[in-house]
Amino acid sequence: MQNYEHTIEELTQLAQEKIDLGEKLLKSLSQRNTIEGVKKIQKKISQELKFLNRVKANRTVTINHILCSNLTHFGCLVDCLLVSADVKHVDYPLPVEDRACPLRVDIVCDGGATWIKVIARNPKSLSDAVYGRTSYGSKSILEQAEEYVQAACNFPYMFRPPTIVFRFLSRLDSELIEELQRIGVRVVILTEDLNEQIRIDVTAASSSRSSSQTDTNPKDEIRLLNVDVTTLIAYCSAMTNGSARWEFKQPLLSEQARWERDKPVKPVLERLFEGKRLICCQTAYDSFHDILSILGGEQEKARATELFDRIHVLPDVPLEQAPKELQSLKLGGKIRPRSLQVFAFGLYHRAVTVTSNEGFTRAAKMQGLEVPVFLHEARALTEDKERTAKALPE
Repeated sequence: MQNYEHTIEELTQLAQEKIDLGEKLLKSLSQRNTIEGVKKIQKKISQELKFLNRVKANRTVTINHILCSNLTHFGCLVDCLLVSADVKHVDYPLPVEDRACPLRVDIVCDGGATWIKVIARNPKSLSDAVYGRTSYGSKSILEQAEEYVQAACNFPYMFRPPTIVFRFLSRLDSELIEELQRIGVRVVILTEDLNEQIRIDVTAASSSRSSSQTDTNPKDEIRLLNVDVTTLIAYCSAMTNGSARWEFKQPLLSEQARWERDKPVKPVLERLFEGKRLICCQTAYDSFHDILSILGGEQEKARATELFDRIHVLPDVPLEQAPKELQSLKLGGKIRPRSLQVFAFGLYHRAVTVTSNEGFTRAAKMQGLEVPVFLHEARALTEDKERTAKALPE
């Protein structure tokens, strides 16, 4: 389509439509900019708008400016983001060996169990790439699918590869859909029908759907939990067992008591522990009992005895037997020897670690390791501290 087929007024109107779309996308994202990566997308959309506003004002809009605008892709991405649950990342980079730049996942959702790639290219472009009718060095959609499936195996969530979803803006050739399914990708197509957007989950309707493509969240299938020192303390604390109405001399304890009154931790842990096998390493057991002997009250010690009737204490795991990614973590800051041992134990036994040690998980993530965890708020042992605390009215 050549420029001479459009008047400058028509091109200006098309540019304005793109600008309106971009502004609508920014508004939609404004309520979600706490999600990691959203601010980066907002910045890219703003750059597109700045360019379109400039060529519109200068009356230098061309049809290529309209056709090559990334706002169509961003529109599809935002539409997908708005209907995705428990989104953790947007435009998430994954380091892949033998690849010059990271592999990018458009949306990481379901807590990390699902990776979504948004594809706004037209069907002809996709077919051309599959059958070699494209520029040298460009990867076809099938080659990309294989890359994502391999990356999912290398970056598991809760010890399982995330489900890969390719979300298309246009209908696809049925043979291409079957090939994507064979590779292990779930296909979702966003189409227009009677002016209403309809989302078609092709794979869900397919009889060839594999067990790895079910809707079950891996969190729901976890049966083995590694209990950290921080969790043992929180579970046994007087504060989490009906005694949170205190103003302590220690500001941190008073703050924890306020949190506990608003959002009790013990019921969360009880629900999590139900039906699970609980384990902890010898280091965690010894460290907890050292703390308990110094700071614990009589009732807190009694709860600990009862709790360890449910927990299997197992030997520590030598760090050289832990995953290489964990072995390579640099000690310092929030990466401390005891924490390293506790998380190495969990990874070795393929158990999800229950902890309030968010500092370790963040520091590990910054060094490239996602640790399977259930995080809860921290609570301290407080029974003996109540003697010098001020009771709050009911």
